[in-house]
Amino acid sequence: KVVSAFVETMNMNEEKELKIEKMESEYEETMNMKEEKELKVEKMESEFEETINMKQEKELKIEKMEGEYEETISMKEEKELKVEKMESEFEETINMKQEKELKIEKMESEYEETISMKEEKELKVEKMESEFEETINMKQEKELKV
Repeated sequence: KVVSAFVETMNMNEEKELKIEKMESEYEETMNMKEEKELKVEKMESEFEETINMKQEKELKIEKMEGEYEETISMKEEKELKVEKMESEFEETINMKQEKELKIEKMESEYEETISMKEEKELKVEKMESEFEETINMKQEKELKV
């Protein structure tokens, strides 16, 4: 009886040890699974941070590109204004040149008129001189006749 009780106690002890070993094994398995899950969570967090960083980088690139685009547009507008100003100045210069040419033409015309009037006066003077000489000659002829 004592042997039977001893064997029974030994069997019970072995069963308890097997249960303990099984529980320890399950505990280790659970701990391993927990560590795997924690590693997966850390990996996912890292990937999430990476994605956020990439998104922020893209946003910064977009902002930089928008800034460069606005700068380019502004430079283009400045160049267009310069071109318009140059065109306006060119037109002004052309107008001034045309005005000068018209003044020169007017002055030439006035000069020609003045020359023409001078020539007319000279002709009148010559005619008057001729008439005066004729008158003198006629007077002398009369005096000679008398």
